[in-house]
Amino acid sequence: MKKILFIDNQQFGYLTDSYKYCEILRREYEITYLCFDKGYKKIKLDGIKLKYISYSGNKTARGIRFIYKAIFEAACFNGFIFVIYFDKFNLIKRLLPWKKMHIDIRTLCVARDEKKRERMDNNIRKAVELFDTASAISKGVIKKIGSGKNMHLLPLGADVISTFNKTFDNLNLLYVGTLDNRDIIKTVIGFKKYIDMHPNIDIKYTIVGDGEEYEDIIKYISTENLSRFIICQGRVPHDQLGQYFDNCNIGVSFVPITDYYENQPPTKTFEYAFSGMFTIATGTGANKEIINSQNGYIINDTPESFVEALEYIQINRQSFDSDVIRESVKDYSWQNIVDKYLIPIIEQST
Repeated sequence: MKKILFIDNQQFGYLTDSYKYCEILRREYEITYLCFDKGYKKIKLDGIKLKYISYSGNKTARGIRFIYKAIFEAACFNGFIFVIYFDKFNLIKRLLPWKKMHIDIRTLCVARDEKKRERMDNNIRKAVELFDTASAISKGVIKKIGSGKNMHLLPLGADVISTFNKTFDNLNLLYVGTLDNRDIIKTVIGFKKYIDMHPNIDIKYTIVGDGEEYEDIIKYISTENLSRFIICQGRVPHDQLGQYFDNCNIGVSFVPITDYYENQPPTKTFEYAFSGMFTIATGTGANKEIINSQNGYIINDTPESFVEALEYIQINRQSFDSDVIRESVKDYSWQNIVDKYLIPIIEQST
């Protein structure tokens, strides 16, 4: 049985992508997973050998500890080495130049500061050049960081969170995700404009997540007397999201339309669609590759455009079909992503 070593600075089970890789690959490969122990609840997966590194100490101390441990594990490992990119991880390859290693890019930098984005993205380009093979989450990311012969596409996938087929008699909106640097308040303002235009409409909006925008959203809901229409739930563990996907029929996949979000596929766009929900999505390049007239509506990142989407949905809601929506994203199931993209990368590199 071939062996794979994953090197990840997150704690195992808290990055969906790598968890799903392991869940599917363990049937055919012997997998070791090296990661930080950040003190979260430990998630176990049969057949996966987990090796934890202490997260104690300051940033520098734990960084040095991680690199040291990773170099030791990689040097002793005989198999496919899969490194999930983090700044400074190129040191692992630099100090072990004879070991074949693969690096995977899940995201480019999305900081608001342009100089920081340029610096971080340039570090990614250098890492891609250094490693033997590399993969990235979208064609847009590959184009931005360089598409050499060692670069492979490894798209984002998703699972079915809700198996219930939706009815669209009433509108029940759901946003799930971070409230950092997403401008979700704009959807709340647009929602308020819409109910002012239709005061008797039966509509609800549930927001699940936390971050820097949370307090502003709560304050706006209170000031505008929206508590009977909008629930701001806060952070909810992934394994408890099912009830929200079961009870809602419209997904909100809203990120600012900027160059740094342009090529980042939002996980929730896939999860809404796999759960049979019609999706309101901002018009980034990544969302436009997923959303079509059968599964969603593309908008600008403004409250006014959000209102337009709700008007469209209200008029056309009886034509939406959960089975058709799920079928539109079937190629993005995690099983298909692993079979079609990841396993060929592994087999070509070993």
